[in-house]
Amino acid sequence: MPDDQKRGIYNKFRIERTDGKSAPGEKHHGCEYFVLDMDHDEHARAAIEGYVKSLEAAEEYPALAADLRYRYL
Repeated sequence: MPDDQKRGIYNKFRIERTDGKSAPGEKHHGCEYFVLDMDHDEHARAAIEGYVKSLEAAEEYPALAADLRYRYL
């Protein structure tokens, strides 16, 4: 088993919002994010599919759900 498969959650990426809302004092400062590699992670598609289904069931963010479905599913 490769070393990465033995690891749990760890800091691999540094995320910064392009809208500035991750800056100190802003709404999303210190928020936690989880990154999916859509090109190499064989489980990423299933994760996106679950997220899209959840958005659609809640009738929230319909444009985001449609974009994700079109792009990845």
